[in-house]
Amino acid sequence: MLKTGLIFCLIFGFTLSCETSYEQKIIGEWRLDSAYYHYNQFNFSSHGWHQEETYKYLPTGEAITSAVNSSVSNKFSIEDKRLKYFDGNGELVNIYDILSIDGKNMVLRTDKKPIFKGKNQNRFEVRYFSKMN
Repeated sequence: MLKTGLIFCLIFGFTLSCETSYEQKIIGEWRLDSAYYHYNQFNFSSHGWHQEETYKYLPTGEAITSAVNSSVSNKFSIEDKRLKYFDGNGELVNIYDILSIDGKNMVLRTDKKPIFKGKNQNRFEVRYFSKMN
């Protein structure tokens, strides 16, 4: 019984150690393929019309967003399947929920502030990426 338990613990520990973390999976360069915008039952998808945006996530915790001959650098961290962006002063800028990420694709979702006053407003954005390298 003790031997079986020990073998189970070793296999379970090995499985956990082989699992790639979100922090490791996000490292690299990603292209924004499309975005889905939702606001109070109205929705719009931007597949194919938007400017080409690339996002480079570095192991140092820096994210570089590039589009139309310009780029912006932010610090990022990942906690509990949430990607957090910070400005140069360390202030939180944005939070994205990581819906999916693997070696080829990534899907992020963020809640947006309502544009109009009133209750029961639902506004969010979902971004679809493909890995470039």
